[in-house]
Amino acid sequence: MTEERDEARAAADEVLAAVRAALRQLEAVDDAAVRARAAGLVLREWPAERTLPKEIRQQAVDALHAGGMDFPEIGEAIGTDRSRAWRIWKGMS
Repeated sequence: MTEERDEARAAADEVLAAVRAALRQLEAVDDAAVRARAAGLVLREWPAERTLPKEIRQQAVDALHAGGMDFPEIGEAIGTDRSRAWRIWKGMS
């Protein structure tokens, strides 16, 4: 199980590094005013982007459930308890 969690951490770190690299592209905008406005737009729109990882997690839990795992097993596999696994599956968490 620890190895699986290490794989998850590595995958998350890789995605976060890519997000940081994408955000760093703002630094390449020569015009400081445009750079500031663009950064402001990213900041303003960023909260809406939080839903994408939640959707991906929900789809993954759904795939585990469709593959025959019950919620106690899913909870253990993803590092949580069965009730939270069920709430994720239902889109409540």
